[in-house]
Formats: sequence, C-alpha cells, structure tokens
Amino acid sequence: MAKARAGNIDLEYYIEGSGPPLLLIMGFAGSAHSWGVPFVERLSRDFSVIRFSSRGTGDSDKPADQTTVPMMADDSVALLDALGIEKAHVVGISMGGMIAQEVAISHPERVNGLVLGCTGLGAPKMVTADAATSAAMTPDLSLPREEIIRRSWYALVSDSFVTSGHAFLEGMVASFMEWPTPMETIVKQAMAIGGFSTVGRGGSISAPTLVIHGTLDRLVPPANGDYVHAEIPGSELRSIEGVGHMFFWEKPNESAAMITEFLSRVPARA
Repeated sequence: MAKARAGNIDLEYYIEGSGPPLLLIMGFAGSAHSWGVPFVERLSRDFSVIRFSSRGTGDSDKPADQTTVPMMADDSVALLDALGIEKAHVVGISMGGMIAQEVAISHPERVNGLVLGCTGLGAPKMVTADAATSAAMTPDLSLPREEIIRRSWYALVSDSFVTSGHAFLEGMVASFMEWPTPMETIVKQAMAIGGFSTVGRGGSISAPTLVIHGTLDRLVPPANGDYVHAEIPGSELRSIEGVGHMFFWEKPNESAAMITEFLSRVPARA
C-alpha cells in the first residue's frame, strides 16, 4: 500500500501490471479493495492499473468537509499529477462513473479513453432503483456489519451469483470488514450523487467512450446506460448478459476483455 498527496489530502493507491496507465474509479461506499482480484489481474495484463480509495474510504484521508462529485473528480486528477501521469484511460463504475464523466468534462486533456460502467447521468434523466433494491442498500444499523453487507447483495449481483459466486462474495465481505467505509462517508457520497448531473453537459465529452451495463442491474437499471450513451457523442454501448450491478464481479474476464478490446482501439491523444 502506498499513499500520494493529491491536492490537500492523502490517497491510498496501488499500481499493478504494465502498459498504458488505466485509472479505476470505484463507486458508492467502495474503496481500492472493492474491485475483486480476478478483474484487476485480467486488466493488469495489458495496462498499468491504478486503483485508489476515494476521500473518506479505505486508508485515504477522511476530511470533515462536504464531498461532491466535482471534488472527487479533482482528487482523481490530483492523484495522476502526484504520480507524474499526464494522460490515462479512465474506468469508472456506478458513482465512479459519475466521477469519471466529470473528469472527462472538466479535465478533458487528462483522459485518453473513457469507460463508464453501471452508471447514469443524474437527475432529471436517472432511472432509480425499486423499493426492494433501495431497502437492500439502506443500512440497518441494528444488524452486524457483516449482515448489512450481505443484504446488499440483492442490489449488487444477480440472484444466481449469490449461489455460484458465494465464495467470492464472502471474500468481499471480509474485504469490506477490513476496510470499512464510515457511515459519515456513506452519507456524504449519497448527497454527492443526489447533487450530480451531466444532463446537457455530456455532449462536451471528447474522449472515445464505452458504456457498459449488466442486463440484470437492479441498482442502476440498464435504461440509465441508454441515457448515458445517447448523451455522449460517438459513444459505444455494450451489455453483459445475465449479471447485476457489479458486472465485473460476476464476469471479470468478459468485462476486462471488453474494456481491453475497446481501449486497444483508442489512439493515443496528444
């Protein structure tokens, strides 16, 4: 584990593999430890994969001030600055996809290729989760933390993966227990998502963009991927069949291969 001074905070980060730099931006309540080993290992065959914990998560600083998506986008660019990386491919999932959109809009010169997974544009073009899914993602503080995490599986993965991927999911429970995200961070991130929108702004994204969505995503329904695709000129839209929100947990090799194939077609930009 290493830390870099990114602006006025220290961010935990890891670099694995070799090749063009690829920045991974994690989503709501996750950290650098939330990607799953298979997905990162597959990407690291072709890229220098940079995964980090956003402010308030993992072993990164947890400042008391309000958190916004533009602030986290600036943190991401500041991390690239600290690592001496002028331009990188950027992969963001869920809330991380919102942050990645903001990076591409506010710092276009820093983004080579852009991959947006299981994410949306924000209001007013945002299809929200149903009541059961929202309940699964709402912490019941009367329960042990392990059970709160297991309850979220309904929102995060397909029903079949709860059985077939049980060992992987239990490994992720252990990871979330080792690197817990404070409730204060969860509240701040929820407010950041609520105040975010790229509606009417996504058209300025110039980076070649791939939009990925799992067909069984309950948390950010697939219609959101359609909205993102329609907003960003020239973007490509791909679906991964039979998986939920965390498509890269359920099908890490297929997800990484899809990303690698797309980014291999992105020319290096001056």
